[in-house]
Amino acid sequence: MKLLCALADFPVPANNGHRLRNWAILQALAAEGHEISLLAFAPLGEPSPSAAATVGEVCREVSCVPLVLPKVSVVRECAQAFRALFSPVPYSVLRFRSAQYRSQLCTLLKSRRFDAVLCETCYPLVNLPEHLEVPLILDNHNIEHVVVKRYRRYERNPAKRAYAELEWRKLRNWERRAWKRAAHVLLCSEHDRADCLRLSAAPRTSVVPNVVDVEQYRPEASGDGATILYTGGMDWFPNRDAVSFFAFQVMPGIRKRFPRVRFVVAGRAPDPSFRLLFKDVDVSFTGTLPDMRAAFAQAAVCVVPLRIGSGTRLKILEAAAMGKAIVSSRIGAEGLDFVSGSEILLADTAREFEGAVSKLFADAACRSSLGRSARRRVESLYSHLAMRVAIRSVLKSL
Repeated sequence: MKLLCALADFPVPANNGHRLRNWAILQALAAEGHEISLLAFAPLGEPSPSAAATVGEVCREVSCVPLVLPKVSVVRECAQAFRALFSPVPYSVLRFRSAQYRSQLCTLLKSRRFDAVLCETCYPLVNLPEHLEVPLILDNHNIEHVVVKRYRRYERNPAKRAYAELEWRKLRNWERRAWKRAAHVLLCSEHDRADCLRLSAAPRTSVVPNVVDVEQYRPEASGDGATILYTGGMDWFPNRDAVSFFAFQVMPGIRKRFPRVRFVVAGRAPDPSFRLLFKDVDVSFTGTLPDMRAAFAQAAVCVVPLRIGSGTRLKILEAAAMGKAIVSSRIGAEGLDFVSGSEILLADTAREFEGAVSKLFADAACRSSLGRSARRRVESLYSHLAMRVAIRSVLKSL
């Protein structure tokens, strides 16, 4: 088939969850023999020539539009958010509205005969013509309104909490309309699929799981025996909340029992104001790493103390593919078919996290067994082959 893929972010380097999923889908489509035309937003300065060349090996043509999100100043962002109060379109969606993106998209649609349009999430959808002459496939990394709804629970500022209440309701309505508009809706898990079907009479839905390249992520030894690892960009609030919760509420109890243990956070560096919160706490921030596998290799235990989120966590799949013992909140592990107790340990409260992590540091054999079982789970359900099979089924249905 000839496919037009509309993305909210350039897929390479694949150094966050969205990019990892997008890149895996593009590779699966190419491996199945489909012809891809790609249109993507890209941060200023991206893509690099090498990244563009890499994607060019998979896609027939690649077009980019600079992504300039309104973060020039707090005053400007607040003003834009205020104006969005009077729009039925959620603020988080309006931020992706782009005349240039829409123009390039329309030009591609007029100049090529596509069999379908694949749109990543409900955000770039704001730039698509209301009526398409070909089927629309909508890929959902998360149920986006659920993320905002869960964020509201932990926001202490009353004004921000009230704004989040309005935003998640508008975003829920936007997603519902997007699902009804699509010929086929892709979800990361059966959990998300059930949420989608409860809210919308979507014509057709399929689970296309998040996956990792099991050949690239090879199991490592038990690490340095002292590192607790969390991976995630610190420019996303749910990751900052998870790090704060673990550093301040969980780590003190663990250090009383295991003084040598250290907490490492690998991913895009936080801004100075957030970093300042940890000036009296022993947390190591690596910043952006060229290859996250080195951080996983060093870890003795990987933790996912997320209290806000949706979709399925690639950080869990990456850690599991490396054969690492994982302790996750139930929200963190939501949608993934890992068996609690034998493939992953689940914890939600600070006391439960402290007990589970301490158990693993006290028992190296248990860490190894948990990691081996997690690796087997990824091999069976979350490899690139699993995505190819799912994608093949979706496109046959069109």
